[in-house]
Amino acid sequence: MKGIRRSFGVVLVGIAIFVGFSGTAFWSGIAHAAQQTTGEAEATLTADINQERTSRGLGALAVAPDLVAYAERHSADMAAAGRPYHDPNIQSNVQNWQEMGDNVGSGPDADHLHQGFMNSQVHRDEILKPVFTEVGVGCYWAGNVLYVTEVFRLPEQAAAAPVRRATPTPVRVVTHAVAAPTPAKAAPVTPPTTAAAPPPSTSTSLVAAATPEWPPASLATRRAASHGPAGTSVPVLAVVAALLLMLVAGVETATLRRRAVGS
Repeated sequence: MKGIRRSFGVVLVGIAIFVGFSGTAFWSGIAHAAQQTTGEAEATLTADINQERTSRGLGALAVAPDLVAYAERHSADMAAAGRPYHDPNIQSNVQNWQEMGDNVGSGPDADHLHQGFMNSQVHRDEILKPVFTEVGVGCYWAGNVLYVTEVFRLPEQAAAAPVRRATPTPVRVVTHAVAAPTPAKAAPVTPPTTAAAPPPSTSTSLVAAATPEWPPASLATRRAASHGPAGTSVPVLAVVAALLLMLVAGVETATLRRRAVGS
């Protein structure tokens, strides 16, 4: 009887191992299937940015393809480094700007990252800066970690059109004869002094690129997880192990029965 019980215990252990591995693969597959694509994450963040602006009376930002391309490259670089960081050469890597700013971060998905940006004063100020008119959002997945770069820009303005001076309309003065004493001389009128218009500003500004302290709950910096190619090697091994255990248990049970009959 002890041998039979031990055999059943071995079988149960094998079944437990199989179910455990299968369950892990099942839930992992569900999590992977629910993950947004890179394009979906970029569209979500862009829509969230414009919703935040328009709800406060600010203009929506137009998507600039060159900013998107730059943001995607920088997000890929951050994923390779395993941490978010600001590009120290952004002033030369991004063209056609008067004012520019950027947000960078990493997290589990687009919604958590946007909420983290809005919960941080320095990142929220970039999203809601009134002068910006263009945006480019780039994302990159490293395992289950999403790296994000948001670039905001006020493009260089075209040269101002020459100002045409308006020809003054002649004023018709009507005089009336007066039979009264000689009128007093009118006091000379001093023409008003016209202040010279200030020259157009040609200065450019850039938001400081120092990395701020990230909200730990929403934008925790995590190293990219290492994942091998998807396959079925683990479930197959579990099945083989369970079958071998069941085979051993069956042989042992048969041996015990023969001994019992012989005695």
